[in-house]
Amino acid sequence: MASILLTGASSFTGLWIAEALAGDGHRVVAPLRRARAEYFGLRGERVSRLATVAEVAFDHPFGSRAFLDLIRGGGAWDLLAHHAADIATYRDPLYDVGAGVARNLDGVGRVCKAMAAQGARAVIATGTTFEAGEGGAGPDALAVNTYGLSKGLTYQGLRHHARWEGLTVGKFVIAAPFGPWEEGRFVWSLFQRWMLGAPAMVRTPAYVRDNLPVVLLASAYARFVRERLDDPSEECVCRPAGFVGTQGAFARRVAEQAAIRLGRACEVEAPVQTAFPEPLTRINAEPQLGRPWDEAGFWDRYVDYYIELDRRGVLQATAA
Repeated sequence: MASILLTGASSFTGLWIAEALAGDGHRVVAPLRRARAEYFGLRGERVSRLATVAEVAFDHPFGSRAFLDLIRGGGAWDLLAHHAADIATYRDPLYDVGAGVARNLDGVGRVCKAMAAQGARAVIATGTTFEAGEGGAGPDALAVNTYGLSKGLTYQGLRHHARWEGLTVGKFVIAAPFGPWEEGRFVWSLFQRWMLGAPAMVRTPAYVRDNLPVVLLASAYARFVRERLDDPSEECVCRPAGFVGTQGAFARRVAEQAAIRLGRACEVEAPVQTAFPEPLTRINAEPQLGRPWDEAGFWDRYVDYYIELDRRGVLQATAA
């Protein structure tokens, strides 16, 4: 069993990663930035679920005195799984790259030094296909947006601080995960319409994207952690891929699975896309769908999740 410090565990993907790591027998400690009372709605429910698989520490912002005390008082550590990132207003085209990078890297040197002093050997940082050089676009490709730029710059800063302290770095690149416990994402908008008995609208049907079932993302992360723990000597990158194709085709795939389980028509309207503010293609390179997994069970849970959200009146409300 390894002791893993996991940041960002209250997020949709963070919860799934925590569950996968705990399922592998690891001790997972999850420092969260805010007080317990500040986690409500779906995020609050994720935090409650998180507490069943991890040791949750509230009021522990990354790099703070409390965060460092947690490291120093937590015994021997094996790995820092740094999944958290500054995401406030990240969809805004005027997202402040410099401020975002500064927030992401605040205290990172102290954290790496403290982890190394407690025996940690490696750091895994979460990346995105929207970064420069990611998404299958080639090493010279620019970041898709200002948030992607901030993520890439953050990784370079973390990489240097970690290596200065003798920690090996791994990067786990995320494309477009989907599954239970998500909120306000692409599929959310589809179910909002279907639950009203209306066709779903896909406004970017021509984009080629990489939609990965979150259960496969989490298992890929846990496998990557095992590899890092077994051999932390080499810097490496994991780029798990799922359903690669157009967003129009993915929406129809979800519609087919939803219609079976809802017992109603789930129509998709996809007008011809004429605006392309983002690159046409952004995908990962390591297929996961060929690995053993319960696909039917996943779709059952996924549709049940949206049925429950609709029953509670959460689905049509603005996502937190």
